[in-house]
Amino acid sequence: MPSLKNVLGGRGDSQARALVTAALKKLRESSWMPEPEVRELPEVRAVLDSSDELRRQCILGVAGRRDGYECVRLLSVIARKRVELTGADLEALLSPPRGKMDHGEAWRRGQMIRALSRQIESTYPGLNDDQKARLEPLLERAASEVGHPSTATRIRKLIGTGDQIPYELIDDGDDIGPRLRVLIETSQESDEARAAVLDLLTAFPASGRPAKQWRAEAERVRGLLAQPTALTGGLLDAALDAADTQEEHTYNRQSYTVTRYATAGNESLLCGAVTFAGVVADPVLLSRLRRLVVKSVTVIGGQFGNPRSLRLANASAQAIADVGAPASITELLALERSIRHGTLLKRIRKAIDTLAAEQGMTREELLERAVEDHGLDPDGTRRVPLSVGSALIETDGRSAWFVYLDQGERRRKFVPADVKETDAETLKAIREDLKAVRKTIAGERTRLDGLMSLDRRWPMADWRSLYLDHPVTGRLTRALVWGFRGGDGSDVVGIPRERTTAVTSSGEEVEIPRDAEVRLWHPIHDSAEDVRAWRRYLLEQRIVQPFKQAFRELYLLTPAEERTRVYSNRFAAHVFRQVQARALMKGRGWKPVPVAWWDDGIDHGVARRGYEPFGIRAEFFFDPILDIEPDASDLYPYCTSDQVRFFDPGSDEPMELADVPLLVFTEAMRDVDLFVGVTSIGADPEWLDRGEGRRFEFYWNAYSFGALTAAGEIRREVLEQLVPRLAIADRCQLDDRYLAVRGDLRTYRIHLGSGNILMSPNDQYLCIVAARDGRAEKLFLPFDDDPVLSLILSKAFLLANDSAITDKTITAQIKRR
Repeated sequence: MPSLKNVLGGRGDSQARALVTAALKKLRESSWMPEPEVRELPEVRAVLDSSDELRRQCILGVAGRRDGYECVRLLSVIARKRVELTGADLEALLSPPRGKMDHGEAWRRGQMIRALSRQIESTYPGLNDDQKARLEPLLERAASEVGHPSTATRIRKLIGTGDQIPYELIDDGDDIGPRLRVLIETSQESDEARAAVLDLLTAFPASGRPAKQWRAEAERVRGLLAQPTALTGGLLDAALDAADTQEEHTYNRQSYTVTRYATAGNESLLCGAVTFAGVVADPVLLSRLRRLVVKSVTVIGGQFGNPRSLRLANASAQAIADVGAPASITELLALERSIRHGTLLKRIRKAIDTLAAEQGMTREELLERAVEDHGLDPDGTRRVPLSVGSALIETDGRSAWFVYLDQGERRRKFVPADVKETDAETLKAIREDLKAVRKTIAGERTRLDGLMSLDRRWPMADWRSLYLDHPVTGRLTRALVWGFRGGDGSDVVGIPRERTTAVTSSGEEVEIPRDAEVRLWHPIHDSAEDVRAWRRYLLEQRIVQPFKQAFRELYLLTPAEERTRVYSNRFAAHVFRQVQARALMKGRGWKPVPVAWWDDGIDHGVARRGYEPFGIRAEFFFDPILDIEPDASDLYPYCTSDQVRFFDPGSDEPMELADVPLLVFTEAMRDVDLFVGVTSIGADPEWLDRGEGRRFEFYWNAYSFGALTAAGEIRREVLEQLVPRLAIADRCQLDDRYLAVRGDLRTYRIHLGSGNILMSPNDQYLCIVAARDGRAEKLFLPFDDDPVLSLILSKAFLLANDSAITDKTITAQIKRR
């Protein structure tokens, strides 16, 4: 058997040795660099520019060495271009080294084979039968050593052993591998189709995106499958059902456990599976893909763990977009609302933007045209006949539900047992449809709320088709206030009733101008008197809006902000939780820069949001509390809030606050108020009881019982209308900052900003973490996205009957004097 020493010789050998030695020396002296930069090193360039024969000898010389990772890097560059190799060359290259290889040597040999695979593929077909026979066992061994599934498949095909189903390409080192093997083994697809699927999936690149050839092969494989959706769905189910595995390792005589979801090979295979799902493009697969995104991005491994597979999460999100169905938008929006991982969230938003660009639309135009109707009738309902009676799906501007109608069209609370049994599959499908409808409604509530900061306009015909007449969006539209401006300059502000009429805040039904331009009404554009009129109307008519519109918090320039001119300190000096605040920021479209213990170069954090229609960028600054060290993550757990500024992206200079459009200013400040209000330690009723940071006691008290924010003022306005209608009205009284509730044992003051409680006669603090009262939950509220208001009412009902409280943690505090 020829050795590399035998196939090299003569003057060329010494030249090759000199070139290789110089190139390897340079690589060892250099820090890591990407392959394009390696190619441009003068010492490497000298090898690439040499004659084919000299480069052949350089390839043989590098492949014969076992002394470092640099050999792998050099070989992957110089072996990329084809050279004429002989059968003896291949035999020498593939012959295993003498002696036992350690782990590092085995890995390097696999990488060497992978780098040489294209040279092998181009040389082997031209060899004679005797040479092929001599190489066959070496190639089989090389396929088992290469450690890269797609390369192993290509090598085996050269020697005719790649026509069988290559189950050995599935790694059994995790819980995913055995599941995938059973799935493919038991599939009813033909052997040819199953082999093609496995070859395709294992040929998915170990990094980066697949080439056009891979996608072309995916299209061919889809055509081979009798039931592509069934097999692809099974692959996704295997990934969803697989459990994490744990491995014990020892380092420096210390044992530790590593939690892993997928081996490197199976991770690439799964990325191939989800990408193939995008090629199959069946909307049935979308919910699985969305669940796989969530599972893959979930952190495992404890306090300092990592996502199961960020690569798989990104690939799954892209596959959702590749399906290209209206439901793709619904699923991507659901992910956008729930995912907080920055890189993945960016990928999701990019996928939405790409779908829009492909159709020549803006993001907002695409989203409003891609809302699913779920087969609902124009009134937002859908009737499904059953063996006895029927099921009726109903919707409003907030949710969806289904009721059973008996043969007499009477509404029943429960489906009869015999109908449940007979129509089990139909009822199961209805429940799945109901989940999808609720998801779409949730997405539309978020989307329409986002429109409040955009000030968009629609021609009447577009608004009717996209909003008023849509079976889902129309239900939300009929609970919102809209502005209609006619061609003659006439203005109508109202809630649409029919296609041509709207009702005003006075209850008058008026005609909508036929040629009107439509906009979503924002209270910042109206007078305080008109805003109050709309709030009264909603309360009187018991209209629940899908989000805070008429009762939206408004933020106008204060005298202090007029003096500071280019920044606002309105929300400065609050102590808040950074991790939770970052999640809120991302959910509201802000991009936060974190402050972490390992980044001493960043002395403050900042969250930014662009308001594209206005060409303005808002920035909210905050600083870490350095002496409270991170525990569950690298981020400082607590920060103090600082300034809010607005920038002109063109000049990147701070803007005068007086020059910021009212809409941008109020919406940005509303967001910052949300970030601070929800995550402030002052909003935590147990903060002092846990003894966390007594140094913040003054701040906690000031926040918990201080002046009301804009949100607190809104709650006060709602309670002014609501309290007189309560069953406990005679026990309640509103004052400037509190709802006072008279119980049998004590009188209590519930702060309208924080929901925290003081007890008479000495303003003793009463800690109630959560108070649930059925009467409060049944109360009408004109919006359902203010948990503090609901909490205040629940506490009021609880404390009005304090003598009936049985919770010992509460009664002990009440009795303590």
